[in-house]
Amino acid sequence: MARATSIFIFLCMGVIAASVAAIMMFQFSRPVGEALTLGLSLLCTMIVVHLVFARQRDRGDMAEKVAALEERVLEVDEDVSNIEGRLTGMETNLPRRTREEIDPLFAEVEVLGSLIKQMAEAMAGMEDRIDEQDARQIAPPPPQERFAAYEEPRALGYSQQPSTQAPYPGQQGQGYAAQAPMPHTQMQPQGYGQPQHGGEAPAVRGPAPGEGPHGARSQESAGAPHSPAMARAREDARPDPELRRVIQDALDNNRVDLFLQPIVTLPQRQVRDYEALTRIRDAQNNYLEPVDFIAEATRARMMPAIDNLMLFRAIQVLRRLSSRNRRSGLFVNLSIQTLVDERFFPGFLDFLRANEGFSGLLTFEFTQSDVNEMGALELESLAALHELGYRFSMDRVRDLKMDFKVLSDRGFRYMKLHASRLIGNEHMPASHIHPADLGDLLRRYAMELIVDHVETEAQVLEVLDYDARIGQGYLFSPPRPVRPEVLQARPPQRNLRRAAE
Repeated sequence: MARATSIFIFLCMGVIAASVAAIMMFQFSRPVGEALTLGLSLLCTMIVVHLVFARQRDRGDMAEKVAALEERVLEVDEDVSNIEGRLTGMETNLPRRTREEIDPLFAEVEVLGSLIKQMAEAMAGMEDRIDEQDARQIAPPPPQERFAAYEEPRALGYSQQPSTQAPYPGQQGQGYAAQAPMPHTQMQPQGYGQPQHGGEAPAVRGPAPGEGPHGARSQESAGAPHSPAMARAREDARPDPELRRVIQDALDNNRVDLFLQPIVTLPQRQVRDYEALTRIRDAQNNYLEPVDFIAEATRARMMPAIDNLMLFRAIQVLRRLSSRNRRSGLFVNLSIQTLVDERFFPGFLDFLRANEGFSGLLTFEFTQSDVNEMGALELESLAALHELGYRFSMDRVRDLKMDFKVLSDRGFRYMKLHASRLIGNEHMPASHIHPADLGDLLRRYAMELIVDHVETEAQVLEVLDYDARIGQGYLFSPPRPVRPEVLQARPPQRNLRRAAE
C-alpha cells in the first residue's frame, strides 16, 4: 500500500512539473530549454521535500516504537524483581515452615515406635510366662533314645494336637512303637503373629499333625551337635522290618502327604515362598513324623521314592499357584541318595527337564552335612540340575567356615540359619564371620539368608537388628496340609516301586 502511494505521488509531481513547463512555453513565450529546465527543477524540489517529510515521519514512528519497547522492558524488569523477592522469601520461610509442620509428625512417629516396641516386648514377656507355666504344668515327654540323632526341638506353645497314634502289630517293645504317645498342646499366636498373605494362599487345610519337614531337615536338634559318634549310632541302629513295611505300604497306597509352611519377608511378614514338608500316614490314617521314619527310610534307600513323590506334588502346587497369577516359589528337601541313584535320577532329571518352566520357582534344599559329604557323583548330579536353571538352598547350618564363592558357583542361592544361632543363644564353632555380617556377605555372592525356627516376637526384634530379610517358623504359621483337590493326579506307582527296591 505504501509503495502504490509513493508511485502516485511521484506521478503527480511529474504532471505538475510538465504543466509548469507548458505554461512557461505557451503562456509566457519562454524558450523550450528554459521551460524544461524550470519544470525539472520544480520536480526535483518536490521530490526532495517529499523525501524529507517521509524520513521525519518514519523517524517519529520508530521513536514511538522504541519508547513503547522501553516501557515494556521496564515493566518486565519490575515483574522480575517482584518474582526474585518472592523466591527469596520462599527460600527463607519454606524450610522453617516445613520444619514447624513436620516436627510434630516426627514426634508422633517416635511415640508410636516406642509404643509398638513396648507392645512387642510385653507380648514376648507374656509368651515367656505362658511357656514357663506350661512347662510347670506339663511334664516333658520321655527321650527317644533310638532316634536321638534325628530328634528335633518342638516349639513351645506351638506344638501340635495330641497324637492318638497306636503301636503297629509286631512292634511291641521295638523302636518308636514301644514308646507312649506324647501329649502336646497347641497354641496359635494372636494378632500380627500370623503372616500377611499378599493374595490367596495355596489350598491348605487345618494345622499340621506333625512338626518337622521332610527328612527332619528344617527342624534341628536343640541338643548335642552333629558328631561322628551320633553318625555311628545311626549306622549301628538295627533295621525295623515292620516300619519299613509301613513306609512301603504308604508309598504304594499314596499315603505320603505334602505340607506347606510359608517363608515370609521381614518385617512385612508377607508370604514370599513355601517349603514343602513330608508326612506319612499308616493304615489307620495316623501320621508318622520324620523323626519316626527318616532313619529307616534312609537305611532302606526309600528316600529317592519319597523325593520322587514330593517333586511330582510340588510341581502340581506350582501349577496351582501359577494359575492364580502368584509367583511364590517352593523349597523342596532332597536326599543325597537321590543324586546318586542310577535307576532313579535319570527319570528325575527328565521330569525336571519337562517342567523346566518352573525352574525359577523350584529350589532344592540340602543339609550342610550332606553338602559337605558330596563327592564327584553328587556334584555331577548337582551340576546337571543347575544347568536346567534350578537353584539350591542349604539348611541346618552349624558351621560358617565354608567357601561361599564355590557354593554360589554351584547354584546355591539361599542359606538357612537357626534363629537361636544367629542371635547367639546357641553356640556355634568359632569362625572369622560374625553372624551379624552374614546377610551382607551372602548378598555379595548372590545368596540370601533365611532365618528359620523363629518362634517368639522377641526373636523377631533381635533378628531384624541383624538385617535379616526373610524368616520362617511357627510364629508366622505352622506347616499345613495341601487339600486333596489340589493334588488330583497320582504319580506312576511303578516308578515308586522301582525306586524303592
